[in-house]
Amino acid sequence: MNICVFCASSDLLAPVFYEQARLLGEEIARHSCEVVYGGTNCGLMREVAQAALRAGGKVKGIIPACIQEKGIAATGLTELVITSDMKERKQKMRETADAFLAMPGGWGTLEEITEVITLKQLGIHNKPVIFLNIEGFYDSFFSFIQESTRGGFIAPVYEKLYKIARTVPEVFPYLKEEKDLCIDSKY
Repeated sequence: MNICVFCASSDLLAPVFYEQARLLGEEIARHSCEVVYGGTNCGLMREVAQAALRAGGKVKGIIPACIQEKGIAATGLTELVITSDMKERKQKMRETADAFLAMPGGWGTLEEITEVITLKQLGIHNKPVIFLNIEGFYDSFFSFIQESTRGGFIAPVYEKLYKIARTVPEVFPYLKEEKDLCIDSKY
């Protein structure tokens, strides 16, 4: 199984986030899965990828040329794919992935994970989507989703579009569980 990990590229985070990123990378490798990620050598992205490689796993980085040219592309990966732009990067990540997982991150992470949720809502894919809610990082986001649901902006059935794991070990049972879940398209 190819697990696409969306996460922070920042090197300014609390140590717990890096520790959990390393644990995630190790566990992905231990479960004989492959990491698919944004291809940089920064932040949580680096930690997940390097931990998976150290544990004997495979890692596919997908990076747009405009970021690769900044000299922050990871080296030593199983495969590094360079795309023409961010749009193509996200498309290749979606095509390659069998599941999507969001660790804590910023604008890019939020945009990537909400796009795959939207595409799942539209019936374009039926792959597992999981938030790894380390230290309650996404609690405010989930409060926003609950408020949007109460207000009628999001149908209650769409709360099933994703799962929330609070620890790395919770992720893997969700991957098995989600494979058989089918939600009708919004339209």
